[in-house]
Amino acid sequence: MLKRLLLLIFTGSLLHAGEMTIFAASDLKFALDTVKTKFLKEHPKDTIRIIYGSSGKGRVQVANGAPYDLYFSANMDYVTQLYKNGDVVTKPKLYAIGRLVIWSTNSAFDAKKGFANLRTPWAEKIAIANPSHAPYGEKAKQALESKHLYGALKPKIVLGENISQTANYIKTGAADAGIIALSLALAPTVAKSEHRTYYLIDEKLHEPLRQGYGITEYGQHNPLAKAFYRFFQSDEAQQIMKRYGFSVPGA
Repeated sequence: MLKRLLLLIFTGSLLHAGEMTIFAASDLKFALDTVKTKFLKEHPKDTIRIIYGSSGKGRVQVANGAPYDLYFSANMDYVTQLYKNGDVVTKPKLYAIGRLVIWSTNSAFDAKKGFANLRTPWAEKIAIANPSHAPYGEKAKQALESKHLYGALKPKIVLGENISQTANYIKTGAADAGIIALSLALAPTVAKSEHRTYYLIDEKLHEPLRQGYGITEYGQHNPLAKAFYRFFQSDEAQQIMKRYGFSVPGA
């Protein structure tokens, strides 16, 4: 009798456990991981996997039917395109405005000098995300062009596959300096290190980093995806986003 009761309890817990997979832009790595942790405290039986990468590559994967329940993009336009094609079923929702910073682990880096750091002899390699598919890379290029620096610095530029890889190039010394997301410069691993200083780039130097998300066609019948979609709009989730340097709608 006891064994049967335990089996019923175990089976019932499995039936009520949910699973989902999220594709998210790499700049969200630490912020979204924190939101996920908060959410799972209220949903301890559920499982959430997050795949981080460049928004452009994620858009292609979602359009090709990848099994992602939610899509978080660093470019709102990508979500809009998927929505128009039926690959995202919820109306595209703006969740944040991202910011860019110049960052380096080199002892010669002086945050007060801003872009001038990139013109110094010690900055032999400058990392940005690939502008062809990474929104933060596209906006980094725009900022450099606004300062009339892109042409002169182009021989020094090394491209990261996404903004996380770009930050890692700088962190490991593969690049001397670069332009990354503010959210990554505020990451715990950076904030507690000696390399926590950065130069915040004037947002007028590039088009706004309008970031959006939505439930995909694949995830439209997943209750967990709907619950997380709603939770991300909560005050608790939005406070986490602000902690990582994002400007949130209505703030």
